[in-house]
Parts: sequence; C-alpha cells; structure tokens
Amino acid sequence: MAGIDLGKGLQGLFKGAANTVQGAVDTVKNATKDVKLPDVKLPEVKLPDIKPEQLTAIFAKKPAKSAEATTLTGISAKDALKIIYYMMAADGEILQSEAEKFDAIVQELDPDYAAHKEQLIGECRQQIEKAVDPEDYNDVLQEGVVEAIQSPVKAEDTLIPPKLLAWDLLAIAYSDERFDDTEQRLLRTILRKLGIDRAVYLELESSLLTLLDLERELQWIKTTDRPYLTIEATVKEIENRKSAILESVRDLINL
Repeated sequence: MAGIDLGKGLQGLFKGAANTVQGAVDTVKNATKDVKLPDVKLPEVKLPDIKPEQLTAIFAKKPAKSAEATTLTGISAKDALKIIYYMMAADGEILQSEAEKFDAIVQELDPDYAAHKEQLIGECRQQIEKAVDPEDYNDVLQEGVVEAIQSPVKAEDTLIPPKLLAWDLLAIAYSDERFDDTEQRLLRTILRKLGIDRAVYLELESSLLTLLDLERELQWIKTTDRPYLTIEATVKEIENRKSAILESVRDLINL
C-alpha cells in the first residue's frame, strides 16, 4: 500500500482553506496535557481450582474479536475523497468555487484523481440522490460515509491516515464562511467513525484556526505603510510560526 507525503498534503490543504476564510476566529486551547497516572494496588484474588484437563479446553478456545479493539489505520484515497465530497455537500449544494477547491485539494491525496474523477463524483451523486426528502438528507450522507470507511482496502491503494483525513475535513469546513450545524453534525459523525479522539480533533482545529489567523495577519501587514525592514521582519516571523505549527500537525498525524 502506498503512503502519502504529509508535508505536501498539509501545505496544500492549508492553502486551500486560508485563501477564503474571513473574519476573526478565537483559537481553541490545546486539549492534550501530560497526565500522571496514579499508583494502583491490585487486590488479592484467589484463583479458581481448575483441573489440568480443563486447561486444554480453556486455552483451545479463541477469544472473540471485539469491534472496539479494532483500530482503523487508514482508508483508500478514493474513499477519503468520497468522504470529503459528502462533507462539501452537507449544506445541500456545492458551488463552482467549492468544486474547483475540491479539485485542488484532492490532487494532494490522489495524483491520479483526474483519471477517475467523473466516476467518483458519479458514485457520490448516486448515493446523495437516495434522499427522498430534506429530512433524510443527512442520514443518506452518513450512510455514504460509513460505506466509504468500511470499504475494503486493496494492496495497490494509497492509504490516508484517519488523522490526516480529519485535517482535510477541517480545512474544507473552514474554507468558506458557512460552517453550519448540518456540516458540524456530519463532521462529528465522521470523526467518531474514524476513531479520532476528541483531544486530537481539538488540537487539529486549534492549529488550523491559528494558521488562518496568521495568514490574515500576514496579508494585513503587507498592506500597511510601515518601513520595509519592519514588514520584512514581521513576515519572516509569521512564516516561521506557520512552519512550526505545520510541523506540530505533521507530528500529531504521524503519532
């Protein structure tokens, strides 16, 4: 299974979001903190009296698989793109500008996207059209998301880590000015199905919002009449802060 260049993907997805987000957004505090585990004294337990011949039968039994114990390591690029498409369609329409942005962003995930673009979008539209009325529209999107996540992965597929997909979805969610309730509900569903911890999600969101704030600050400083050397120094500082944040996001995704 092929991997993906996280550095290139993070930079490309951030640019897609930063170009269109406007207005001030307060950053979310880092939700991950060092936790010291308390010492635990185990109680004394009396072992049951088991005869030797009973041990063979006990150890011969295979433990039942637990769905909770299964960890999702990644999904195929095609299925990741479907989830991204459903996220964009959550508000009931995909504008031309959003479609263009979708093309630009997914190129980072799947260089061969153009070859099967129409088929992929067609499959998504077929799923979306199952909605009988507006009331079950979100349910239909959720069904499409679950199907994409549970789709078998082939050996030749490019794997997208769940946390990278979560970053992609956040970038898309904040790429326009309408991150409404429907989109937020769908995003929460996707994160649960991907097994993304809430603390990880908050840290990714905090990093993205901070990047967007820095991008707005960068664009503003370039329009001021301050001395050139002052502007140059500020721009360099902002770029360094952006690089540091992207590096921390990359590390978080690789954990």
